[in-house]
Amino acid sequence: MASVTARVIGLCDAARERDHLSQECASCVARHLAACSGLSTDELSHLAEHVNRRKLAAGQTLFQESDPADNVFTVTSGVFKQYKLLADGRCQVTGFYFMGDLIGLPEGPDYPVTAEALTPVTVCSFPRARITELVGQYPSLAKAVILKLQREITTAQGQMLSLGRLTAEERIAVFLLTLLDKAPDCVNDDGALRLNMRRADIADYLGLTVETVSRSFTKLRNAGVIGVEHGGAVEILSRDGLEDIAQGPG
Repeated sequence: MASVTARVIGLCDAARERDHLSQECASCVARHLAACSGLSTDELSHLAEHVNRRKLAAGQTLFQESDPADNVFTVTSGVFKQYKLLADGRCQVTGFYFMGDLIGLPEGPDYPVTAEALTPVTVCSFPRARITELVGQYPSLAKAVILKLQREITTAQGQMLSLGRLTAEERIAVFLLTLLDKAPDCVNDDGALRLNMRRADIADYLGLTVETVSRSFTKLRNAGVIGVEHGGAVEILSRDGLEDIAQGPG
């Protein structure tokens, strides 16, 4: 009898936990940006059964290069960078990820990069195998995941152009415009853009030196398109001016 009672209590606790997770998913501030945005209440409740929420402090890694790619993650708050260490110790930052972004979905069985928190972050973790099943089960989720991957490809293509053809000032202008569009949660009420990454991270992402990044920001300020940085945020004085610089001469 005691074992039956314990089992019933366990089932009730599990049900309450599922309800709690479902409510958290429904009220999540990142939901409108995440891949789960198109799911119905019932579908979201089913998805919540497979969610594991994690919090990381700035500087902690979510996964490291060559770790088994067992989980896929949705960023619900904070900022990540992904990077790859070269054989000689140099670092190539491959991307920055913000609220609503999907990370950790490589082609192969292992993560090809390391994901490090630049700020305190929270993520929803899903078993990779389960995500594959759910994508097949829910067309709206499949559509959202495909859209996320398409945006990743577009960003990668833009990055290839920046590294191959653009000047330093043009690269910084494109970078700031990309953040304005990709990370609306990083825009303050006064319109200033919070740069949660260090100059070294920006340099490693854009293929520049830290000194060149600093000089480029100074040139953009002198051109009147951005203002002085305060507390890690840069004021965008002229988006049109940034776009003109990003497009290059002519």
